[in-house]
Parts: sequence; C-alpha cells; structure tokens
Amino acid sequence: MKFSLCAFVLAYAAVGACAFHIKFIDCKGDPGEAASIADVDISPCTSFPCNLKRGSSYTLGINFETGPAPASIPKIKTHLYAVIAGVKIPFPGFNHTDACDHSNLECPLTPNKAYAYSLPIDVVKSKTIDIECIVEVRLQDMTTEKDIVCIRSQVKVVG
Repeated sequence: MKFSLCAFVLAYAAVGACAFHIKFIDCKGDPGEAASIADVDISPCTSFPCNLKRGSSYTLGINFETGPAPASIPKIKTHLYAVIAGVKIPFPGFNHTDACDHSNLECPLTPNKAYAYSLPIDVVKSKTIDIECIVEVRLQDMTTEKDIVCIRSQVKVVG
C-alpha cells in the first residue's frame, strides 16, 4: 500500500512539473459568439513566463467551451504569432494551421461543449539573442474567419 501511494505521488508530481497553467489575455473579438476559455498551459514549463528553448518542442493546451452559436464549426484554422515590440509576426517554423488535422480537436465543433485543444510548438534553433515576447494563438472558423479562441501570453525564447 505504501509503495503504490508513493508511486502515485511521484507520478502526480512529475506530471505537475511538466505542465504549467499560464497567465493569459483573452483577445477574441466578439465574446457573444466565441468560446469561453477555462485555462491555458504549456508543457514542459515550470514558471511564468515560460522559457522556450530554441531547438525544443512544447505543447500549448487550451481548455475552452463553445458558445451557443453557430450550430457547428466544421473547419478551424490555427494562427500562431510572436508579438515583439508591438509587431505581430508569424511564429517561425509553425506549420500546423489546420486545427482539425494537427490537434486533438473533434471537428466539427458543436455548441455548448467543452474541448481540450493541444498545439505542438517547435521553437526553431537560431543564433539570436534571448527575447521576451507575447505569443498569440487564434483558432478561427475557416468559413466565417471569426475567432473562436484567441489568447495572448508572455514567454521568453532562450538559447
């Protein structure tokens, strides 16, 4: 009994150290039509802002619930940006734009349902200075081009 309890505690601690709920700003346009965001996490990450090491891979998770409209959203596009000194640029190396094909989302999205979105992020290896920036993630209805989810959070890209 003691062994299994210790194993459970160690496993729980290891998982908790891998993912970190991060502070975020909800940046979607029309709150009446978009989803409500429960929480956002990055793994592996242990502090805020998260240090994203060049040449490493991370997973950004967004837990959200769709609103009452529209009836369903069949195709969703992911946009990933780095915002540096107020300038928004596409995140270098990001190519997972179809949220239905490159995540765990069950498409089409239906109204009033909870979803857990998982976005793989590969930080390109480069020889640049360490920099703090804002990461912006948008999930957009491909038919209407309206935001379903939009979050912004601070990160630090390090060597």
